[in-house]
Amino acid sequence: MKRLFTLLFGLSLMVMPLMAQDIDMSFVFVDEEGEIIENGATVVRDVAEPYDEGTQVIYSGISVYNMSGSLSDLIRMRYSVKQIDNGIYQICFPITCNSRSEVGDYMTSEGSLMADLQDIQSEWFPTADGTCIVELQIEHVTKSGFPPTVSHKSWGPTMTLKFVKGDVGPGPLTGDVNGDGEVGISDVNALVDLILTGAEFGPSADVNNDGEVGISDVNAVIDIILSAN
Repeated sequence: MKRLFTLLFGLSLMVMPLMAQDIDMSFVFVDEEGEIIENGATVVRDVAEPYDEGTQVIYSGISVYNMSGSLSDLIRMRYSVKQIDNGIYQICFPITCNSRSEVGDYMTSEGSLMADLQDIQSEWFPTADGTCIVELQIEHVTKSGFPPTVSHKSWGPTMTLKFVKGDVGPGPLTGDVNGDGEVGISDVNALVDLILTGAEFGPSADVNNDGEVGISDVNAVIDIILSAN
């Protein structure tokens, strides 16, 4: 028990910068019914519909809503494709469309909303059964000078889109490092032990799916535990 408290105290020092990050809620994500999506939430979409020339599409139905910002405020979308088994992921925001077929970190162009509520037009065009996972975050930016330069102003809320086509199963539980079917303090302990000892690790240890195992994965597990309580 003493080891656990010591470990948690040390981890709390490491995650303080992450948890202290202020989130600007001037613009938020909303679903098809206009309900605000909680910061950090995951939304699953699994309804594939016919599209042009025999292709299919799974729509996210996610929009951005202006809570208290100005229509002249400039925002853009930071997005990270964490998994894409096939096909392409497309995002159109504010008006420019981008298509991605590989994992990676990307961002849209910047601009102001065309109305208080604007569809992101975020969808996956699968070519076979599989999964596509994308993390989104609203970023407020400013533009100044000539030629104009874009600068970061503040971070808005985040969300994760999980598109699923076909019966691909639930997959491994994110954060379940020790494989016991649950996410808890034991997974934090297991992950820290892996990092400190340099032992060989499996894919479950890369919690944030960035190709590395480190303190950011510990932070991710702690975030999962806290959000579940």
